[in-house]
Amino acid sequence: MTNIIESSFSTGGLPSYKNPPVNEVVCGMRFDPSDKLRVTHIGLLWNKFCADYPIVQHAPPIASAKGGILIDTAIGMPLPRVWFINKSDDQLIQFQIDRFYFNWRRRQSDYPRYSHVIKNFESVLNTIETFFSEFDLGELKPIEYELSYINHIPKGQGWNTIDDLSNIFSDFFWKQTKKRFLPNPVKVSWQTEFPLPEQKGHLIVNLKQATLTEDKVPLFVLELKARGISESTSREAIREWFDLAHEWIVRGFADLTTHKIQKIWGREENA
Repeated sequence: MTNIIESSFSTGGLPSYKNPPVNEVVCGMRFDPSDKLRVTHIGLLWNKFCADYPIVQHAPPIASAKGGILIDTAIGMPLPRVWFINKSDDQLIQFQIDRFYFNWRRRQSDYPRYSHVIKNFESVLNTIETFFSEFDLGELKPIEYELSYINHIPKGQGWNTIDDLSNIFSDFFWKQTKKRFLPNPVKVSWQTEFPLPEQKGHLIVNLKQATLTEDKVPLFVLELKARGISESTSREAIREWFDLAHEWIVRGFADLTTHKIQKIWGREENA
């Protein structure tokens, strides 16, 4: 495994793009739920964030790893997931009893890069840890980290029909001949999983088709999601895990997409 890490870091600087297709980045942590946390605590937590995230929304709870929804055992009701959103609507904090996330999402601003996302995640982590200590909610014990990049590739950006899939993705090619029974496909859905080094988790790649809500433009949605855990829960170890996950996502994205489409995104020459 050591050779894999050395090889990964020996390939030079990470690929970068002037106009990357990233539409959303999610950076978060799943942790052991506190049996002392109540719905009223969520309002107190918002007080810690409301200066920068003044908008609050409810969202459906995210199921646990076993597929269940966490409930308040006293009343038998599902515990909520809440969003704290900034004024420009491009950053939000998600919180529920067993997890939290920091999200950047594309609105009017350009992607501010990984350094911005990870610093905001670490700030949120510090605030939540302090909050748990202040209200005697127990220790925040990580179970799993997650870093996700969701990319939108709309029609007209290197492709017009599904026959152009090989113009975007190196591993996709539909060879149509007169001898084939099946016609050209009209939809595609694909998912695969790669191990991270030293059993630190997995990189999950998901490709699907969708349509933009605003202007009904068809697009490919390419999501690269790293999930796993570090051996230590020190700040340094957590940061090392996310840096590793970020590297695998960025290099994996470059590995999966073609040079042709990367030119459209403005891949920089020194990357």
